[in-house]
Amino acid sequence: MTSHTIGNALVVHPRDVLRDEVRDMALNLAADPDHELVVVDLPPSSSFTTWESAAKLLPRKRRGVRLVIGGRARETTVLAGQWFSERLGRTVIAPDGAVMPGVGGSLFVDAGWGTGWVRFQPGKPPKRDGKRFPRPTWESVSALAEVMPTSASAVSEPLPGGVWLRPRGSESLLMQHRQRLIETMPCQPDVCTIVLGCPGAAPITLYDITRFWSWLPQDLRARLRLVRFGPMTLPDSGPYGQHVADALGEQITCYNGLPVGSRTDPRIVTLRSDGTPGWQPFALEVAYFPAQQGQTAPLPTLLSYRDPLFGIEEVEPAVYRYTQDVLLEVVPAGLWVRLEQEVAHGPAVRTAEPDGERHLVLFEEGVDAVTPEVRRAAQDLLGRLDSQTRRVSELVPALAVARQRNQVGGKAWGVVEQQPAEPVAAPVPAPVIEVAPLPVAEPVVPSLLTPEPAPHVPREFATAPTDAPFALEPSFETATVRLENGQLVADPLPAQSPLVSGSAPAEALSRPMPDFAPVSAPPASTPLLPPSEPDLTVAEPAAAPPSERPVEPAATEPAAAPTDELPQVEEPAPPRSAARPVVTAVQPTPAAAAAALVPQRGLEEERGWLRRTLSQEYAAVANSVNRVLSEHPGFQGAIERSSGAVLTDAVAIRLYLSPSGDGLDQSLRSGGVGPHVPFARCVVSGLSRLPSHRGPAVFSTSLTEQELAFYGGRKLLTEWGFINALSAPCARQSEQNDVDVLVWSMTARRTKLLEPDADAVADRVLFVPGTSFKVLELTPPADGARGRLLLRELAAGEIDPTGKVDRNREALDELALNSLRRCVQTWGSGTREARVPESSLARFVQRPGLTRTTTHEES
Repeated sequence: MTSHTIGNALVVHPRDVLRDEVRDMALNLAADPDHELVVVDLPPSSSFTTWESAAKLLPRKRRGVRLVIGGRARETTVLAGQWFSERLGRTVIAPDGAVMPGVGGSLFVDAGWGTGWVRFQPGKPPKRDGKRFPRPTWESVSALAEVMPTSASAVSEPLPGGVWLRPRGSESLLMQHRQRLIETMPCQPDVCTIVLGCPGAAPITLYDITRFWSWLPQDLRARLRLVRFGPMTLPDSGPYGQHVADALGEQITCYNGLPVGSRTDPRIVTLRSDGTPGWQPFALEVAYFPAQQGQTAPLPTLLSYRDPLFGIEEVEPAVYRYTQDVLLEVVPAGLWVRLEQEVAHGPAVRTAEPDGERHLVLFEEGVDAVTPEVRRAAQDLLGRLDSQTRRVSELVPALAVARQRNQVGGKAWGVVEQQPAEPVAAPVPAPVIEVAPLPVAEPVVPSLLTPEPAPHVPREFATAPTDAPFALEPSFETATVRLENGQLVADPLPAQSPLVSGSAPAEALSRPMPDFAPVSAPPASTPLLPPSEPDLTVAEPAAAPPSERPVEPAATEPAAAPTDELPQVEEPAPPRSAARPVVTAVQPTPAAAAAALVPQRGLEEERGWLRRTLSQEYAAVANSVNRVLSEHPGFQGAIERSSGAVLTDAVAIRLYLSPSGDGLDQSLRSGGVGPHVPFARCVVSGLSRLPSHRGPAVFSTSLTEQELAFYGGRKLLTEWGFINALSAPCARQSEQNDVDVLVWSMTARRTKLLEPDADAVADRVLFVPGTSFKVLELTPPADGARGRLLLRELAAGEIDPTGKVDRNREALDELALNSLRRCVQTWGSGTREARVPESSLARFVQRPGLTRTTTHEES
């Protein structure tokens, strides 16, 4: 036997014999960041000596091995996985079932119920490890991994890229469509595609969808994207997404076609009636909202779309200025050329579903005040489209589509009185069968996701390395700590207390919780404001007329320490007895010993310190936290690998979310070294195992004029404390603050699983310290209007290894900005709920990148 590295895999094969299919498969395999990827090709009649020879060629590293064995029976493959695990003394993941190559180098293993990838460990029984590689974050739910009957006539079947809700029927018919979905639909890391129906087969019903939906946890449903692939039994011929949203009673998101191609950035193509791909639409994702009882359903919202032409100005989300008087709007059915004023049939046009055979270029005709300029613009647009889209495009009056929509749709989205200028053939409506939806079951606990890499610290933000060895400062080590009235306090220890670097003495770390206030001054670091700008110091003074102008501060020197403060501003004073000067400053960049980032050496010292120092608090919550972890399937693998580390990190999260953790964030933002640092590092490590939140997060705050000027003059900033946000706005926060901060999240974590029993915040999401953001838009509050600050979390791919930020990401900025603006509109028109208890409101009033401190001077 010999071995060669091909692509991302090590291929072990007989000397001088390398089969083409084995080479091609290895060349296309995706990388496995957690295991050594090994493809073994053994002859069917291999001897034990051959297996031993193959085992000796496997890499001698500590990481586990993902094994793909070609040309072997299922039983042999499973046995080989166990044998290699015992022989190598390492974890081995091997397939139990047929291995099917998918899109983008993915592998799908399936041979019926209970099959898939199996994890083998020396001396332990094998355990299932999902069906998909690379494993997506949503796969831990059994409803997405096994064939499940949804009714007497339909089943849900797992696919590499998601789930297929299909009817029972002829296997020859199902096979050709199954193969098409396996070969074209990618397995996206964070999005699960639900394919509905099968072309040429019996229709599925809303009952099948509602039953399948009831098996899924609440947090997972936001990651689902629905695609209509075949016939469905619906009450009328309106958009299927609206009927599904009404049956489920919650918002759902539909692809405007089938995703194909890349696993991380797939294209969307429409589907013809026979299931073959059609054209590539400009509207990509559409959200549907359930109708309230006795009311008309809200109009669907276009969540994502492509620019139809290069260089045209977008005046509203999905609306572009084509000429001075003519607008171009992206709709699911194609493109709509119209005037600025709304027309009565506008909602009907926006809800028309795409035709897989043709791309519609809609224009206004036969309506008062519509000039021939609109039709000329539509004809001009048709000539400017790319050649592939132009070949399937057709000019159609918008009025004709609207009238057809109202005649067969069953919902009065728009009022149309005029006759269409051109007839459009209407599809035959499906049989009317009323289906009562099943009640949705109580959601189960959300699955935990694979930890994501910690974000890089951009060079624009950081001046000190973040992976330096951890050193416990003298002022930190020489402190006796205790818990008083729910607050953390520290008393100095005798001066002769021993000091250590890299580990903590037991006599200094055997008391309860530390004071989260930093006990050494923050290190000098480069100010976030340019040196040419003044140091700004903000005070909320004791008494000053509101009309008084801010006092201009003196300019700072370039070498000044990062005590960046905002200029003094006079505001109405609180009662004299309660007045305290409040200083707002730019957060200093902490040194390595003061940052909450997880060091490369691991967290054994921090976890040991936490268990000893917080022994009483640890014991009080460890049992309840351990019960949550043991009952949750997402933790089982992590607990087996390191139960002590997992439990300690989870306890740290529970303590942070309790009132005992109220002072942690302010200490982190000050940049000092203290006992808050090891505690925060354990919290960060634990959060990496919780479900991530991708999409909009929101909280409310109040900003002074100088703080508004800070955000208006910056594009990039870093937050060195935790940011507590919500997945939807809170009424209590809105009443007390006038600025809504909306953040497009990439790595924030949902904390519902470990929220404390008292004053839990079910919708909380946390951003870890060191997260970097880009300022997209700032709107100051005005009379009768709330202010808003729109931010986008910077992804790790935007920051190179040297810490430099890639500023050429306008496309990402626009996508996030448009989505956040739509959230502003949606949340502004709805009723806000009181999501945060009164006792926890202070956690959610943050100013990213800034810190406020209250001095003890006399008023």
